Amino acid sequence: MIGMAVRRYGEPLEPTDLPEPELRPGHALLEILSCGVCFTDVKTSRGRQPYSDRLELPHVPGHEICARVISSDPPELDPGTVVVVYHLWPCRRCARCREGTEQLCLNPRGWTGFTTDGGFRQRMIAPLDRLVVVPPEIDPIHAAPLTCALGTGYRAVVNRGGVQPGSRVAVVGLGGVGIHALQIANAIGARAVGIDVSQRALEVARGLGIESHDAADPQLEAKLVAATGGEGVDVVLDSVGNVETLQRSFRLARSAGRVVAVGYSLDSRVDLPTARFVLEEVELVGSRYVAMDELDRVIRMVADGSVEVIVDRVLPLHRANEALEALEAGEVVGRVVLDVARG
Repeated sequence: MIGMAVRRYGEPLEPTDLPEPELRPGHALLEILSCGVCFTDVKTSRGRQPYSDRLELPHVPGHEICARVISSDPPELDPGTVVVVYHLWPCRRCARCREGTEQLCLNPRGWTGFTTDGGFRQRMIAPLDRLVVVPPEIDPIHAAPLTCALGTGYRAVVNRGGVQPGSRVAVVGLGGVGIHALQIANAIGARAVGIDVSQRALEVARGLGIESHDAADPQLEAKLVAATGGEGVDVVLDSVGNVETLQRSFRLARSAGRVVAVGYSLDSRVDLPTARFVLEEVELVGSRYVAMDELDRVIRMVADGSVEVIVDRVLPLHRANEALEALEAGEVVGRVVLDVARG
């Protein structure tokens, strides 16, 4: 079996002969059809993750996986069923799992594409309870980003952001998560606006019928705050996560508003005025991945046409390095998807 693997940090992924996975009880043997490429895959491949110095190489990235069931034990899923893989496999015993936040599991049994091999390969096994069946309305190319790009955006908007119909929402950064979070906020009835430096991203957002603004506009913050009657927006979602975007997000938020941070990097730090936390009760919350029930809901939104999966380009598996390079260069709007079945 062939996969595209990290053999040395800082060097391109290499085609690598990998052992065939063996079906075991409680799991399904899967033929991988497609795999979305996230900027986290770039950071994993370049050795810029908290676990990088402990990660055993070669390593196969890729955590946005759509696959076809070959077989399962017990035979709960018919062969040929198309599924997406929830990439974190919780221990079910730690304090986070017991409290119902298994996406924050302290001792995961598997973390697909992060610390265990992911979807840049032809076949894998996954626990049956980590699989979600893909409705026939969604093809495998558009299904791949559902778990991370769509799921992460949904949790950030609905659960952590508490966005409701009529909420005023700004999304800073219209990358893979941001462009979908913007649509989700809009679909549930919020008054949503997007912000980005990429003209292509702004064009895509506007093409979806959603107001979007150039982050380089020196009058942008004044305009957005003025549009709210001088209050500021209810919820700001920051999908970039650097010092400048977090500071801008904080300035845009109204008193008693909320900033939801989704993007991050190892060298970013939060430097914000503490007086606003206390005197204006502005909240800053983090948001990580998606819960299984939230994933079910966002998949239904895609299936019924409320939200569109934005795929920038589709590449065969052996061109995975082009996908990583395009993300690093800031050329991608939405997701690059690897057509793994095409090789």
